[in-house]
Amino acid sequence: MEERLRPAPSLPPESPPDKNYESSKLQSPGIDLSTYVVRVPKDQVYRFPPPENARLAELHQTSPPKQAKTSRCCLCCIVVSVVLLVLLIVLGGVLGGLFSMLLSPKDPKFSVESFKVAETKEKYSMSLRVQNPNADLGISYKNNNHVSLSLDGKQIAKGDYTSMKQDPLDTTSFGVALKGSKTPKKVEESIKNTKKKVAVTFSLAIQSRARMKMGLLSSGTMTFHVSCIFKIDTLANSTRILSQQCQTKRN
Repeated sequence: MEERLRPAPSLPPESPPDKNYESSKLQSPGIDLSTYVVRVPKDQVYRFPPPENARLAELHQTSPPKQAKTSRCCLCCIVVSVVLLVLLIVLGGVLGGLFSMLLSPKDPKFSVESFKVAETKEKYSMSLRVQNPNADLGISYKNNNHVSLSLDGKQIAKGDYTSMKQDPLDTTSFGVALKGSKTPKKVEESIKNTKKKVAVTFSLAIQSRARMKMGLLSSGTMTFHVSCIFKIDTLANSTRILSQQCQTKRN
């Protein structure tokens, strides 16, 4: 018998090609068929680094180094300190000028109370008196006030006295020790001549620094230059001051 041929199995119909696949294939011609292409929407694309980190990086790059900031701060502090110092000096000068103009302070008055030569002859001791003629102002004397004793225009001894305070219209007496190097001939003659008194004329120079005060208001530091010429009757026994003249100048 004649064998019947079986019909060949029918193949499934071919599905139409995907348009997205074709477009991706056209856009990426070198991609292998086994590679998957993932497409992400534009609003979900992430940058590296993120925008906020990129801004921080730009700020760090453009900001000056810490050392420069420190040097600028130091410079500003120095400038401010100098300006404040100048302002304080100017303010002190203005207040001192107003103090002198409004109150018209009077200079203290110095005088010599007593004078004698020590046993060593190179040392002299004297007592000074200072009067504050101001009715409303006190005087505060500072340390290291110098006293110089001269004879015939030559300095023979020097010393100093410490600080002190005076109330208005107050009079203060204080002692001063003077030390010299060599005893002048006139001094020796006056000491040795006990029968006849030999008078000697000395000159005294005083440099004193002080401030005048009235309550909380105070003047600047003033320097008083005092010059005295005084005459004594003898240096043998009891010495008496015959005459004296003192003047005070203020700087």
